[in-house]
Amino acid sequence: MAFFKQFPLTQYDFERNGVITNVVNLYRSVRPLQEFIDNTSAYTFYNVINGERPDIVSQRLYDNPNYYWTFFIINDALHDGTRSWPMSQEDLFDYLEVEYEGYVITTKPKIIRNTDGIITSFENSLAGSVPNASNGAFTLGETVTGSISGFSGTLTKKNVDLNQLVIQNVNSNAPLGDPTAISGGTEILTGATSGDTISTYQAFKYAEAPYKYFLTGDKEKRQVTNADFIQGGVSSSQLSFQSNRAYVNELNEERSRIRVIDPEYVDRFADEFERLLNV
Repeated sequence: MAFFKQFPLTQYDFERNGVITNVVNLYRSVRPLQEFIDNTSAYTFYNVINGERPDIVSQRLYDNPNYYWTFFIINDALHDGTRSWPMSQEDLFDYLEVEYEGYVITTKPKIIRNTDGIITSFENSLAGSVPNASNGAFTLGETVTGSISGFSGTLTKKNVDLNQLVIQNVNSNAPLGDPTAISGGTEILTGATSGDTISTYQAFKYAEAPYKYFLTGDKEKRQVTNADFIQGGVSSSQLSFQSNRAYVNELNEERSRIRVIDPEYVDRFADEFERLLNV
């Protein structure tokens, strides 16, 4: 049973000229049937093998490739459709190479107070809306350049919570602070359009940069704030971090274990789903 054949037709005047066309009503939605959710014997779990497509899994489970759509209905993690289906290891590698190309630069913000304890400025802040912030706003899409390394690239993202500047389309140079670079230290990063500048603190390959920080030893890896970046956070000496690469791999692994309708119930589930769509 092809998925979209189950949807009802609706009439629509595309050109507003009185010519009515019958089209599939893709806006109709049915949540998983409660009786199947409550009946634990109606479903089981399946570990998607590396590279398996949804139709292949459907064929393996039901001797029919057309029940692939049920996986996206009953798994919350797959509600975004095929783009949320677990990637093969080869596709995952390519995805990381493209999506996480470039570097992440962090700074070490510092609050400056006068003798009365009143805040007068914020050095190396990435929060451009902060009063008296010392040139940390930058403009997305501008070219930024390191004063010593000659590193340059396009600023594509600014994450204030993690105090990160994401720089992609980079030249062949590595920024100072990158652990894979020959020399360490820090440098001044300057935006070509905004003229904003900051002193770098650390640099990471984007894929290896922190996705989140957590207390060292916390098996659940619950996210906490790093005091290096936000006042009131936890000291960095007590923290570890999960990299973007580790997060993407973990998410893909989680999505590889899916809930599936038991073969005994799948025909009934499909019939009831189609009926509710057309009510």
